[in-house]
Amino acid sequence: MLKRKNLFLATVSSLAFITSTVVGSFANASAQGVDIYCVMRNGGNDHESSWKAAYTALKNERSGLFKISPKQAATIIVQQVVGSPDRYQDCIQYLGELYPKNIKEPKNNNKEKINRNKGYIEDRYSY
Repeated sequence: MLKRKNLFLATVSSLAFITSTVVGSFANASAQGVDIYCVMRNGGNDHESSWKAAYTALKNERSGLFKISPKQAATIIVQQVVGSPDRYQDCIQYLGELYPKNIKEPKNNNKEKINRNKGYIEDRYSY
């Protein structure tokens, strides 16, 4: 009985340590990625270079087996900016560029929709 209790406590302690370490490093990485994006944009850089720098920071700082996806990184930036509007008030205007709009053309003879920016949108957040 004592061995089971010790094993249970060791497992719970290990799980708590791992979770706090991963969540702590992820939260820190999130703030750094958002800061990088916003400072670069406010400094006059374009979306593409600011996005690459922020995404690289978010991707490299997150520990664990799985890396963050580009869509997750964009969502993290939006959530941080919206969650702290006083801190990132100058960055709010750039959030729309994280999610490009699909521009659709009128139907052609085959009645298929053609997406003018399809390749751009697919490649924009590629790994």
